[in-house]
Amino acid sequence: MRATDSPALPLLRSAVAVDLYRLDVVWRDGRSARVDLGPHILRYAVYRPLRDDWTAFAALAVIDGGVAIAWAGDGLDLSADAIAALERTQTMSAEDFRGRLVRLGLSFDAAAATFGISRRQIAYYASGAKPVPRHLVLAVHGLEAEVAGAP
Repeated sequence: MRATDSPALPLLRSAVAVDLYRLDVVWRDGRSARVDLGPHILRYAVYRPLRDDWTAFAALAVIDGGVAIAWAGDGLDLSADAIAALERTQTMSAEDFRGRLVRLGLSFDAAAATFGISRRQIAYYASGAKPVPRHLVLAVHGLEAEVAGAP
């Protein structure tokens, strides 16, 4: 793969803390999302100063032209790429959910059996009547990885 074939580096336009660990972000391409940084902040010890401290967490700013966010006074930062990776594991549109079911060859009945939930719930998520919950987003990603790695 050539460097020109790789997807563009995600860049942030803005980021605002909405509550502890969660941000409302606007990407340079105009998309917006709410991203939970908790999995990252709670996993890595370097982010300990931000844990359970709303004031410290909220004191963030987009830096270096949108390449990252940084927290004032702590010398801590987090790349836009890491934020985008967290977003991918936390959100999935109804259209994306339907497309992934199709690519996996799963009917609503088969998806319900695979994920251990009702067909009605699958239909709600596929229609957009309810947001796809994070645990199902992760399950779909896991199944895709398993299928891709199958011999």
